[in-house]
Amino acid sequence: MLQEAGPGLDREVSRRLGEDRTPAAGYSTDPAAADRLISRLEESAFFVTWIQAKPFWYCTLAISVSGVRERIATGAGATRPLALCRAVVNLPDGRLLPDGRLLSGGRKPASK
Repeated sequence: MLQEAGPGLDREVSRRLGEDRTPAAGYSTDPAAADRLISRLEESAFFVTWIQAKPFWYCTLAISVSGVRERIATGAGATRPLALCRAVVNLPDGRLLPDGRLLSGGRKPASK
């Protein structure tokens, strides 16, 4: 069953990111909050890609494994934030650490 945009989905995204705030950020309804989530995912070595095929948005989350992008989760929805949140909750269990970093693989090299 697909979760609808709103507090329930936002809480699940926050839980997966290890956030304790109440109420959860409006990731599934607020484009600015979704943009912050995208930045956070990209800082954790995720590649976030989009396709819009009206009336839907499709989001793909991928990581680089030995130089090859591997798709690890997808989501779809009527809005870009909803598609993003559905992709995040579709990530395999254990893929994110409590602080939102990747558990294994796909790490960006440290900056010099």
